[in-house]
Amino acid sequence: MFVTKHNNEIWIVNQFDHSVQAGQVANHWGNDEFEPISKSLVTAVEKHDIGWIEPDAEVLFDEETGKPVNFININIKQHVKFYSNGYKKILEEDPYAGMLIGMHWIGLYTSRFGYDPTFTYKIPEDLKDFMQKTIIETQKEWVDVKMNYWEFNQKRSEFEDKIWMDYEILQIMDRMSQLVSLNTLEDKTEAVLGPVRKTQHSEGIQLNVQLPGDGSLVVDPFPFSKEFETTVKLRRIENKRYSSHAELKEAIIQAPFEEMKWKIRSK
Repeated sequence: MFVTKHNNEIWIVNQFDHSVQAGQVANHWGNDEFEPISKSLVTAVEKHDIGWIEPDAEVLFDEETGKPVNFININIKQHVKFYSNGYKKILEEDPYAGMLIGMHWIGLYTSRFGYDPTFTYKIPEDLKDFMQKTIIETQKEWVDVKMNYWEFNQKRSEFEDKIWMDYEILQIMDRMSQLVSLNTLEDKTEAVLGPVRKTQHSEGIQLNVQLPGDGSLVVDPFPFSKEFETTVKLRRIENKRYSSHAELKEAIIQAPFEEMKWKIRSK
């Protein structure tokens, strides 16, 4: 659950709604410069947070603040449980997409495998052995997935490299969706995302993304087939201390879903 404060309101975007929105955007990836992506990668983007459906419906309550728990402050063991559930579900439906979701999940504890050294979840000392086992055992599962997709006459290094390119695009889509899920249409901010490759054999480049405060997300260079609109589903509740989990959950249930429309456009 994305929890942000705007004026005297708490804005809530469910994790799975965020990933569905990211999937909407991923469907447009590809043009004369950027090669299109596979259906499995779009599925991975769209469903990378599917394990959060149940906890977001239940609403995680912070006893100290009397407010909903923001995704970045989640208990590590809960974090592992939620992502593991979603990862296993998609692994059965589409093994390649499931593997990419697993890579996204495990990457959150490993500086995204060195792809983004500025970010990693801090692991408490008493959970380091548990996390190390989780990280190792999950990665072992990907070997069987790869063997089902690798064609023996294909150069193995190129096959592996394509997987990592797909992983990089998933990170870009996740971060881009976070930008529009955590901000209002009037907010102004910018970020540099990447690196990401236009084609498998090209050099990685950075994408400059900007919210100019007019309800648009400007991306340069532009990796999509056309300019388009995308929708973020959110709820708004009063920014106050809620006396109990039941009171908070009821306030969220009673809040209607709203749609925040963003235009994704080129510079």
